[in-house]
This record gives sequence, C-alpha cells and structure tokens, in this order.
Amino acid sequence: MDKQRKHLIRLGAGVAAGLGAAALAWAGTAANAATDAPESDFEAQIIGGQPAEEGQYPWLVGLGSPGEGTPWERQFCGGSVIAADVVLTAAHCVEDASAGDLVVFSGSVDLESDAVVETAVADLHVADSFNDPVAMANDWALLKLAEPVDVEPIALGTEAAAYDALETAGWGNTGSEYPVVAEWVEVPFVSDADCESAYPGEVDAASMLCAGDLANGGVDSCQGDSGGPIMTPAGGEQVLVGIVSWGYGCAEAGNPGVYAEIAGFAGAIDEVLAGWE
Repeated sequence: MDKQRKHLIRLGAGVAAGLGAAALAWAGTAANAATDAPESDFEAQIIGGQPAEEGQYPWLVGLGSPGEGTPWERQFCGGSVIAADVVLTAAHCVEDASAGDLVVFSGSVDLESDAVVETAVADLHVADSFNDPVAMANDWALLKLAEPVDVEPIALGTEAAAYDALETAGWGNTGSEYPVVAEWVEVPFVSDADCESAYPGEVDAASMLCAGDLANGGVDSCQGDSGGPIMTPAGGEQVLVGIVSWGYGCAEAGNPGVYAEIAGFAGAIDEVLAGWE
C-alpha cells in the first residue's frame, strides 16, 4: 500500500484552487485511504473521535484557499496558532503554494459558524529540510498571517518525551464524512522502536513520532487532518508536540499515525520566527 499523506482535498467539497498539481493528484488516487485498506473488525470513524467543544482547542485553525464557498468547503488542512500572527502546519500541505493561495480559518471549531474569522497569509516558510533524510521528514511549515488573530496560542514541546497518550484534532475524514465541526480523539503514544518496526526504513526518529492503537487500530487522524495538532492530554497547559503528517490508511492495526515531532526542529522554527520579527 502506498504511503498516504493526510491532506487530501475532501470529496464533494471545494477544490483548493491554486495549490498546484501535487495536491490535486492525491485526490484522484487516495481521497479516502480507508477504501484501500484491508478489512478489519473496527468501524473507521478524526477516526474514533468525537466533536470538539468551543474553546477546547482555541489554537486549532483550518487552512484553506481564498475565494467563494464556505470555510468548510475550502478547508483542506489544519494548523496551530503558535503566536498571534503565526500558524504552524505541515510542509506537505503548502509545498506547492504561495502565500496568496492560502487563508486561515480561526475562531470556532464549527466551520459554518458566523464566528469563523478568515485571515490572509502574508508570508510562508516551508522547512528547508523537508523530505530529508527520508520522505516526509521535517514535515513542517510556518504561515505569517496578514494580521493577528484573537486566539490563544499553544506552547511548543521542545524536548522529546514518551507519553501515555496524546490528543489530535481536525476536520478530516471520519470514515463516513468530513465533519463541519472539528473532531478530536485520544491516541496512545507509540515508541520510536515500535514506529520503526511498523514502517521499516521510512521513519526519521529525529523528526517524527507515532501514535495510535498498534494492536487494535480504530483511533487516528485521517485525510484532511494534516497540518493539525497532536498535543499532550487535557489537564493543565497543553503542549503541541507534533503535526499530523502521514500514515498507511487510517486507524489500521499495525499502522500508527506518523506526526512531525516538533522537538526535532524547534530550533529551526525559532530561527524563522526571529527573522519575521
């Protein structure tokens, strides 16, 4: 099975105009990775999650294209506000885009809410080391917004650590639809060793982390969630530890979700932010 990036344009909704052939090519081949997956005994449902409440993840934003249509119709990736005018997302969401091709939707987990604020992107930085040393390594990008958003930023996790569980959220495929209201799910942390065993030769432990139920599957991020956050669990101040990146299918046993691990490139992020000040 081919490796699936998790940022595909949703079926039946708007096309992310201006993002180029690379984004569109994925839509024809893997718009729902679950259709290619081996049959299993769980129902792909994010997958296995539930709707997020307003204010649960104030830093969660949708990334989309400008133009006509609702934010839900134009959203194709997620992102996290890490400063009043900066969003962190996945490199593969924007590698073929320019700043003018992008907008950010903030202010509500409901992409059809009147509370959603659409903000233009003024500048864009894709990681210089994206796809090095292996495909999808260093899968991060920064968006400089045209104006600040009234959103609580999330702190970055700058030290690699092992966790019992993490939380991820977004507007991606639930197995049956692309929801209007963002969904979230708790996913078990997967060690680097187990991650590398699941994907031999494809994991860069320095810039990737894995999460998911290895034994049973059933919980995961999926297409449309790319660029969104994976965080420490609720309770106290949450910390952003990774970015939804790739995986084989969605929520399959033995195939955990792979996330860009912020601790591996926190210094590079700081350098870009310093240059934007």
